[in-house]
Amino acid sequence: MCDQSATILDHIDEIIVPGKVFDEPANEYWMLSYLWHGMELLNMETAKRQDEHQRRVNPGGKDVMVSFGNDPDCKQMPLLTCFFHWYAVSACNYVKTIGAIAYRQDNTRPKPGKYVKNVIPEVLAFRNKIAAHFSWSMEDGRDNDAERLASVLPPLSFDGGVFCVGAWQVGISRGGKASNSAAISPWSLTKVHEKLCERYRPQPVPGS
Repeated sequence: MCDQSATILDHIDEIIVPGKVFDEPANEYWMLSYLWHGMELLNMETAKRQDEHQRRVNPGGKDVMVSFGNDPDCKQMPLLTCFFHWYAVSACNYVKTIGAIAYRQDNTRPKPGKYVKNVIPEVLAFRNKIAAHFSWSMEDGRDNDAERLASVLPPLSFDGGVFCVGAWQVGISRGGKASNSAAISPWSLTKVHEKLCERYRPQPVPGS
């Protein structure tokens, strides 16, 4: 049970800090507050467009509807793609900040980078190879040819009533060397946000 004068930052890993840090947030807690505002907005706007798209292409909800890439039926694909890019960067910053707070309290906990990888590995991979910068534009030995190509292809898909990225893989064979983009795994913005709400904000937080 949490002391009423303390704040639970992570309800699953039990990361707790003294004081009501979101009542008058400062420094890292102010950053957490503004990041969460943005993530909530991106989730809300994505959910609204998901529902609109579902009603338009599969109004009865009885058909199996899957689309990939440059789908002409998805009129807002450019903006939705940006939502995923913005969300990935913001979510990774949010989660990493929580991890850093926890690690500074107790250095036996996972380091911030490891904590992010534990919580949202699929979002982190998308952030590192696409959202923060296109792998295609970099000369980073950690990226392979398939990942570089995948980073500049339309990533959006609609499957099971939700928009996703990373749902399809690119495979390349070049100079006798084969590679694929399996490291960029699929994720849904709205489903990820639901899980982050359960972990971080199961109840409303003042100012959020």
